[in-house]
Amino acid sequence: MMFRHYLDVFPKIFIFLHMFSIVTASPDTKRLLNDLFKGYDNVIMPKIRHDEVMNVTVRFIPRGITDFNEVAGQIAVAMGVDIRWVDAYLSWSPKEYGGLTHIVLPEERVWIPHLSIANPSDRIPIFPEDPFSVRIFFNGQAILIKGGTVRCTCKPNLRYYPFDVHSCNVKFINLDHVFNEILLIPELKLDVYENYGEWGLFDSVVDSNLFDLFSCAVYKFKIKRRPEFSILTVCIPILCLGLLNACVFLIPPECGERISYAITVLLSFAVFMTIVSTVMPKNTDPVPILCYVLTLMLAESGIIVAVSILGLRLYYKPEDQKVPEWLERLVTTFITFQTAPKPFSITNEIAENDERIIDKEINRFDKHIRWRHVGHAFDCLCFVVSFCSFSISVVIYAVIVMIS
Repeated sequence: MMFRHYLDVFPKIFIFLHMFSIVTASPDTKRLLNDLFKGYDNVIMPKIRHDEVMNVTVRFIPRGITDFNEVAGQIAVAMGVDIRWVDAYLSWSPKEYGGLTHIVLPEERVWIPHLSIANPSDRIPIFPEDPFSVRIFFNGQAILIKGGTVRCTCKPNLRYYPFDVHSCNVKFINLDHVFNEILLIPELKLDVYENYGEWGLFDSVVDSNLFDLFSCAVYKFKIKRRPEFSILTVCIPILCLGLLNACVFLIPPECGERISYAITVLLSFAVFMTIVSTVMPKNTDPVPILCYVLTLMLAESGIIVAVSILGLRLYYKPEDQKVPEWLERLVTTFITFQTAPKPFSITNEIAENDERIIDKEINRFDKHIRWRHVGHAFDCLCFVVSFCSFSISVVIYAVIVMIS
């Protein structure tokens, strides 16, 4: 523990000695510091006239998006901020101090504009616990560069999840002075930005406005999800379950596994509804289209369970119960449509033979229609309807996403 304590203290001692060496590097530097800070007060705003507005340039330098929590509505950005202003009390002539053009001082020694986050998710000040240095030039230009991770609120828009795009803002504000005392001028630098992780930046805008009586620098970003992982883990399993949902009617009734198969698919959809709900905000507005599609498939799966039970009851109905005439005609038409031969000749003789064959098949089926034939025709019809319903819902979702 003592060794670890020394490891923690050593960097601080090194930084202190380095800063001390900068300050005492030469007699000119020491004389300059004595002259500059004679009567200097870091509490008073350094401007000649009290009624003039101090322009503070705030250059936002994003490094990357480390986290975006859609459920909590929070975004974390690794960034640096370059703050520049003119200190009217810290200017000198380099000729009088051995050609010295700039000095580096701790931020506690000089007046600095304290920036805060106007839309914070955890804390308002920007890196209050981290010490940074200020570079002062001979013309009074002061540069303060800070860095770290800021967390801001961001309202998610999950309508097209997992192809969603979100608009987020990072707002800097100075709460010590009103807009006619300090004016924040926003700038943006994207040279060091790296697209990594799940989110990528594809658009940015800077703006300056007022937050009540305070000047505010606003940086607007549009971030887009990389959908590959969500497609592999959410969309493709849903597509597979949708296909399996329709295949329940292809299982022979004699095997006795149709109902258990249908209920298993229904429970799988319920599990995926739970998984998707964990990544969605509870009060999301608008609701993701994928949730509507998944709910539709879940409802379809429940209907398929009920329809499967009805189909089995039709298939195993006692043979002594006569099939209604209207149902016989429907089943006969369906079976005829499946078994009727395709015309392959243009001669009248063969065409007449084909018609006789069809009539013979119809008469044969009219005499032998049983409830198992009704159950078979019912299963085929349900398979076509369920598969078409699944395909239409998927195509509609894909078209909406592509248009957006």
